[in-house]
Parts: sequence; C-alpha cells; structure tokens
Amino acid sequence: MNPGDLDQRLYFMMEGGVDDEGYPIPGPTEYTKAWGELKTLKGSTYYAAAQNNMEHNRDFTIRYQSKLLDENRPKNLYVVWRKQKHEIESIEDVDGQRVSMLVRCRAVT
Repeated sequence: MNPGDLDQRLYFMMEGGVDDEGYPIPGPTEYTKAWGELKTLKGSTYYAAAQNNMEHNRDFTIRYQSKLLDENRPKNLYVVWRKQKHEIESIEDVDGQRVSMLVRCRAVT
C-alpha cells in the first residue's frame, strides 16, 4: 500500500453515543477516522452498478483497524466523506493480512 494514495479523509460517525459517565450524547459522535483511497467503478462493474441503481456506491481502501470489524463496530455506524453521509454496505479485511480494509458505502441522499 502506497501511503501517498491515501488522500481522502473518512470520518466514521455514530448516533447516540455515551460519555465517560454514562450519559447519552445528543447528536452524532466520531467513532474513528481514517485516510483512504477512493476506488472508482470502471468497466463492467460500473455498468452492473448502473443497472442496479447503485451509481452512488463508493469503495475506499483504508489501513486496517480492528475496531471496524463486524464484531467490534456499532450497528449505527456511518461514514462522512466530503461532508456527505454514506451508509456502510460492508467493511472487509483485504486478503486477510490485517494490512488494509475495503470500505464499501453508498451515498445517502
């Protein structure tokens, strides 16, 4: 992974967090943030996405974070990229090497 390619800032936000004393925090709170590389859809995957009305799907490659695995992350987590909210479709460990993760998300309009 070339660190120079990680030029997109992603904020993983969640609704309804609690503070250190256990009191609910109104509004969204930041769960974690990461630098990522945007992978645009090209070729046959682009046309397949267009047929399924998924043209707002985006793939980001980020560094591995164990807190983003399915068993560790909260259910109400979403991504903010360029001040736009994105719903998380999936987060996968690339090649199972614990080096990078693929975040597939869809823009919420």
